[in-house]
Amino acid sequence: MPPRPLPSPLLHPAAARRPGAGWRDIATWLLFALAALRGVLLLAHDPLLALANNYDQVRYTACLGLYPYRPGVPPQQQNYQAPLRTYAFQAQADAVCYWTSDLLFQGAAAAGYRLAEGLGGGPLHSVRSLAALRLAAWLLAALLLQRAWRRDGRSDLALAHAACVAVLAMDPVNTLLLGGWYAEAGALFFAWFAVGLAVLAAQRATPLRLLLLALVAFGLGTSKLQHLLLPLCLGGALLLPALWRTPRLWAPLLALLLGGLPALALQAWQMQRDNGMAATIRLANNTDFVLSALLPASADPARTAQRLGLDARCAAASGASIYTVTEPAEQACPGIGGLSRVRALGLLGREPGTLGRMLARAPARLLPWIPDYLGVVEGGEVAPLPADVPSLDRLLGRRAGLAWGLLLAPLAGFLWLLLRGHAAAPSLAFAGLAATLAVTVPVVSVFGDGYAELAKHAHLALNAGATWLLGAGVAALAGRRHRHVT
Repeated sequence: MPPRPLPSPLLHPAAARRPGAGWRDIATWLLFALAALRGVLLLAHDPLLALANNYDQVRYTACLGLYPYRPGVPPQQQNYQAPLRTYAFQAQADAVCYWTSDLLFQGAAAAGYRLAEGLGGGPLHSVRSLAALRLAAWLLAALLLQRAWRRDGRSDLALAHAACVAVLAMDPVNTLLLGGWYAEAGALFFAWFAVGLAVLAAQRATPLRLLLLALVAFGLGTSKLQHLLLPLCLGGALLLPALWRTPRLWAPLLALLLGGLPALALQAWQMQRDNGMAATIRLANNTDFVLSALLPASADPARTAQRLGLDARCAAASGASIYTVTEPAEQACPGIGGLSRVRALGLLGREPGTLGRMLARAPARLLPWIPDYLGVVEGGEVAPLPADVPSLDRLLGRRAGLAWGLLLAPLAGFLWLLLRGHAAAPSLAFAGLAATLAVTVPVVSVFGDGYAELAKHAHLALNAGATWLLGAGVAALAGRRHRHVT
């Protein structure tokens, strides 16, 4: 029998681009298996490991009528000491629902609880179901991305992605969010998926990829109020290279805008809702921005307060937050509830040093990566991650220099790719999107809520920087090995 001919590059173009890809495929599947193992081990840990419950979670579970089961304790009371495992449906007359795309996951879990009750189950439900649902969605999305890259003949990118999922996505800095009701879990999922789909679309745009990218961009823009402009910023990052040298980037750029614009409209409407929670959140955000971030960065806090239209007495509360201010915020700083961020930006012309110092101090406030003011061990008292559970959080510690490096690395890579010219569209897309996430998320978070809980609110930033460093490094090594072998 004559030997079978090799696949024709004309009929199977991917086959022509994949010689020597076998070792990369094996490594990709091993890394994916490691990712799944890490995720499952953390979810199955006893006691429960998750990020403890502060007030933020109530605004989302209120949409479902679901609250922690703690007899004798008000359902809406926070529990920052430790995560809570058991939840039950409870009626609350004054509950206010705050919309987020993460309700796709939370609502699915709640529907499962309702179904279980309808089939004769009890009224108490474990948050592990939500954690398992989120983990399954993340692994499925990762599997789809890897399959698409392999079909396109880019096993180097599939390997790089698998490494990022195993090392970063399934690290406790992220998976501790799975077993709770914070919207950060959804924001992280949609941001990760959006970058992957944009890189795929930059490589080869298909209607399905662009549709998925637009839907995921909508999910990212509606994940948290502070992310309302994020999909548009991601699209803007691709504009210069699309105009200059890389027309392939127009397709993902337009898909990001297509999903980002309706997300912006929805969030703008939500900002105007007239309810008690919206007013409380606005006051808390203004208090944290002015007292924890802006005034401490000023050489003359009293003068800065007056330039913002606030009382000079605000200077006495400089350094506080909504959690530590010793009297009601409006008494500590009269007028703070009505502060406009547009007016704060006006300080750029009069006090650029104040704003510069405020932002320059932000990277150090992103650490530790796992917030140390929230317990992570069920039944503990602000207990840290157990020593036998590995995490990148210990590597970074409080080393501000590492935070600076992670935030600026993708920006440096993006500028280098632009200046060298003839860079591949997927590489430009990856670097541009990672740089945008790493730079804009902390800035928006500081302007939104100051330094209060910045590590949690700007969680996407360190993820973006670390993902770019690891992903670009693995892809480069895999490509170089491929060239030497073939």
